[in-house]
Amino acid sequence: MDDSGHGERVFDLEFRAVNEELQRVRHALRNWLRDIVTDEHHAYDILLAVGEACTNSVEHGHRGDGRNLRVRATADDVQVRITIVDGGTWRVHRSLPDTDRGRGLRLMRTLVPEVNIRTSGTGTVVELATPLSA
Repeated sequence: MDDSGHGERVFDLEFRAVNEELQRVRHALRNWLRDIVTDEHHAYDILLAVGEACTNSVEHGHRGDGRNLRVRATADDVQVRITIVDGGTWRVHRSLPDTDRGRGLRLMRTLVPEVNIRTSGTGTVVELATPLSA
């Protein structure tokens, strides 16, 4: 959404942690990625991983409390790095044997090569990194 002036492209979006905002986030990030990642399948994988991280934060970290989440992405000539930061408190979700829940982290790790998650009393930070080309 802006340029740092050092050959690095930056996307920075803060939004309310509610499901209704997720479509706007995906749309804005898709537009930013369009100018950076030339392989549309690779761009889709990045978008899906970020979407999953944001959805997890809304559902498990904030549970619709409406506080803010932030997505910040940077791209240079080699890679894209994306950070999702929330100030929520994680709720452990009980797994039920007949549900399709609990696959988000595995999905993110399949879609992008580097996934780091840090959780503390002040929130969760998800860092994703992937080369520009698939």
